Amino acid sequence: MLRARSYTVINLIGLSLSLACCIVLLRYIHRELTVDTHAIDLSSIIVPLRDIDGNIYPAENPNNKDYSVEEKYIEDRCKLIEEENSTIVSDDVSYKTNLMVADTTFFHFFDYCVMEGSLSLEQPNNAILTETYAKKLFGDESPVGRNIYYDGKLLTVTGVIEKPVCKTTFNFDVIVPHKLRSYWGKLNIELIRVNSAFDIQKQNYGSNIYRLQNENNLSGNIQMRYKYISWEDFYFESSICDKYKKMFRFGNRNYVFVLSGVVVLLFLVGVLNFVNLYSVVMQKRRKVYGVKKVFGLSGKGLFTEMWMENFLLFSCAVFLSWCIIETTHGLWQGLFSDEIPITGFDWYLSLGLLLLVPLFTSVFFYFRYEYRRPVSCMHLDVKDNGKMSSRYVFLFLQYSVTLFLMILSVYFQRHFDFLINSSHGYETEDILVAQLYNHNRIIDYRSATVKQLKERSERINNVKRKLDECPMIERWMNSSTAVWDGSPTPIVNDKDETFELQSKYVTMEFFNFWGLEIVDGGLPDRIDYGGENVIVLNRSAMKLLGYTNLKEAFVRSTSPLTVSFVDNKLIEFGVDMTPVSAVVEDYYMGHLTEGIKPMIFIVGAKDAEGDILIKVKKDREREVIDYLRKVEKEVYNSEDFAYKWADDIVAEMYKEDKKTAQIYTVFSYIAIVISCMGLLGISLFDIRRSYREIAIRKVNGAKPKDLYILLGKNYMLNLLLAFVVAAPVSWIVIYYYTASFVEKASVTFGLFVIPLLIVLILSMLTLYYQINKAAHINPAEVMKSE
Repeated sequence: MLRARSYTVINLIGLSLSLACCIVLLRYIHRELTVDTHAIDLSSIIVPLRDIDGNIYPAENPNNKDYSVEEKYIEDRCKLIEEENSTIVSDDVSYKTNLMVADTTFFHFFDYCVMEGSLSLEQPNNAILTETYAKKLFGDESPVGRNIYYDGKLLTVTGVIEKPVCKTTFNFDVIVPHKLRSYWGKLNIELIRVNSAFDIQKQNYGSNIYRLQNENNLSGNIQMRYKYISWEDFYFESSICDKYKKMFRFGNRNYVFVLSGVVVLLFLVGVLNFVNLYSVVMQKRRKVYGVKKVFGLSGKGLFTEMWMENFLLFSCAVFLSWCIIETTHGLWQGLFSDEIPITGFDWYLSLGLLLLVPLFTSVFFYFRYEYRRPVSCMHLDVKDNGKMSSRYVFLFLQYSVTLFLMILSVYFQRHFDFLINSSHGYETEDILVAQLYNHNRIIDYRSATVKQLKERSERINNVKRKLDECPMIERWMNSSTAVWDGSPTPIVNDKDETFELQSKYVTMEFFNFWGLEIVDGGLPDRIDYGGENVIVLNRSAMKLLGYTNLKEAFVRSTSPLTVSFVDNKLIEFGVDMTPVSAVVEDYYMGHLTEGIKPMIFIVGAKDAEGDILIKVKKDREREVIDYLRKVEKEVYNSEDFAYKWADDIVAEMYKEDKKTAQIYTVFSYIAIVISCMGLLGISLFDIRRSYREIAIRKVNGAKPKDLYILLGKNYMLNLLLAFVVAAPVSWIVIYYYTASFVEKASVTFGLFVIPLLIVLILSMLTLYYQINKAAHINPAEVMKSE
């Protein structure tokens, strides 16, 4: 190792970079695959998913033998209710909070470390805070025994819990007892602990079938089914991940799969580089091994010597890898948007790399040299002058992997640019989505006093008045449905055919606010609140339902679209054939790759309370934010003003695409560096071994340009051959990865040429010093030394 210092340093740098990347990625993948390990007997916890006409939500075990889990399988259960963006009042100051409502059995399912107090939910007015939220409310003071208010109800803090080391699905700030209120206005989410006799596949075989139901004695029938999933799979359940944007965290299996592939490729590049450069050192020592064999070196001794060298190299590489990881901590945290703490897995991972990889590489070289006769080893050292085809094979594989990563990185970056720069068909510029109503949206009318309701109404009107008064606001609206929200709803046409459309409940100003063009028909001048609404479809819905003319377009739903009471009379809208009043231009509701979806808009006189959508006048953004912050402080005595720009919300749809592009870009360039390090080591060996041949050619009249071609052609041909292999493989991966995308970036010739040119230029720069030095050697000095 010390004699071949140049090769050792080059090898260590390449190996350390490769291992650092693999360790970072494996730590993140491990964190994604070990979510909620603080749960007690995680594998025995299941949760029901209720599917009503395509709308899927986590629910509770139903009281219906066709769907429900039988009591004989149930050992424990816990009901939860999520209250995102609730309001907690402490010392007359309002704070936003993600509040979790739970049964007293919640801590039978999850094991939290208690920092202060106790985990008691026995009394209706108990409250348990997370460590972070307790510090936000009370600073460094002890919160246990302190009072806070939720919905006018006095709560006493009984405990503070520490953030688990593992990643958790839950993202709550406060836990309160389920019996705090008699009415929560939301479906329960039930966790069920089942015994070993329960078969989830058998359960789903009977319950995961649509059956017609009649809910709450309403007209029309709905289709319902239940699917049970384990809590281990809940984190990756894609059908519900868009329902709870703050209370729960969700992962993406495809993203984990992509990262796993990158780990394999980067590890392959690093190990190939190590084996290639170590083979150079071994090449120089063939004669030494031959002599040692003559003097009685046993196979065990040879293997021990090789293993010790490999172990020492990998020990240094692992140490340097962790140094790289710690010094670039901010880069990785920004790349994955997640803090990854040190855990026992890091020690196991490092130990595994130290024991297994050196063992593998030692076995490779051991079998290569153990079964050769001593004379053969010494003879080969002279005969082939150190040229081994295996070195070029390893370099070819390194180049192939590097080019493959480079092509994918260029495509995913291009795909992300395509997504983020494409028009979605609606306006987002200078539109602010603000949460100005700092109170709980669902009211418990059974316990709310007249005074509380009056104060709530006054605050809402006060906010609206201040919005009207602001000269920097062009227009605003209150809406529970943004342009990117929607839920699947079965809609029937005049031929009694049923299709799934995305439904949205909006007011008439919705279309003008978002810049959606009405291309046929129109809206009435006004809609009075009385149960009657107006139906609007987009172009895709018209086409799907088979309508070419607005006059003949009539639709109905399989269940009421809206239900209201007017003059003590129940009015169900949408169950009868209803004319379509207008057709709106298509736009992309969600992720661009999902394409344009058929939509139905139920236009009413009054929208449910939701976010405030504000169109800000040009160049007045900062002033409006300051103004709204003052309004929040004045009306609710709160400084938790939460807002997002519509452009940023759209960009969030593509955060996974952005991550994928960044990861491939970062790690592909690291792969280039590793490959160039390997190329430098191999060229350093091969070109110096060719000095005598170069001297003879120079004596016979060879010019520098001839020597450049002679010395560099093998490496460049190797690179071109790797490109011939990597290009079609990467095209196949891109094709299958994007097969389900409706909209995607095109695959062009430049997608393959650009990575080739980048790798080619960097490889030529790596070789230039060695080749230039060899081309200008003095033949007389070389012949004298030889």
